[in-house]
Amino acid sequence: MEALKPSTRIRFALDELAAGVALKGAPATCKVTAATTGDTYELKQKDRKFVLTVTRAPELLTVEWQVSGAAVQAEVDVVASRYCTPDEVRSYRADEYQLGETSDEDVLAAIAKAEEVIEHEARRFFQPVIRRVTVDRPRCTPRTMGITGDGTASDVRSVIRATGQDGKAVYVGRASDCMFDVSNLPASTFAEVITELGMSPTPIEVNTAVIALAAWYLSPSNRPDNATSESTDTGVLNFIIGGVNGAATSLPEVNALIKRYGLADYVVG
Repeated sequence: MEALKPSTRIRFALDELAAGVALKGAPATCKVTAATTGDTYELKQKDRKFVLTVTRAPELLTVEWQVSGAAVQAEVDVVASRYCTPDEVRSYRADEYQLGETSDEDVLAAIAKAEEVIEHEARRFFQPVIRRVTVDRPRCTPRTMGITGDGTASDVRSVIRATGQDGKAVYVGRASDCMFDVSNLPASTFAEVITELGMSPTPIEVNTAVIALAAWYLSPSNRPDNATSESTDTGVLNFIIGGVNGAATSLPEVNALIKRYGLADYVVG
């Protein structure tokens, strides 16, 4: 897998961490902070990689290092397991796609892209993950929605810890699948909440959808660049293109999964 770049987030399963993580710029040391505990430890590189350690999954690690004298950071999203394996992608429609010789690096990059697109379009995580969620109490309401970098928080499984705007620990609880108990927050204040989000169990269809989309990303296309349709002897063939005419992706089966499980986003205010 390519080196972790600053200001990005990459996902690893527990069994993938043992191979180590390379950092852009090849630093000698890095600092790692676990979101669930707030604990920080320093690592030294070995063979240009860092072996990250975790005590639980899911977990969200913030990795900090130096590039050309500047401090940078990125996030490592640790999950119990990925939606699919590289071998499942390589063997998908083997006669048609012929991905058997595709490198691990390319397949893992395609899986990561497929995971990101499906989760983004569905506006939910199909497996447990850790996220930083911001909640506030603009009035005297005891319940509110939370905001992540990807939109409103959904499938709230548990609140692990919360920090008020003064930097001190504060109580924020889980009120429902999409609401937080902010009754202990003073009015007109906010808090950062370390939260476990995600469906459990993961719908089995997600496995097939990620495999199909990752394989599609890797397969060569005979479609002309930027074409939305093509004239044939029997008429006009219209292509399904992600982001065009309301299609989330270019694969109908993946779009069907997103439509079935996808959530509407909300405006919090």
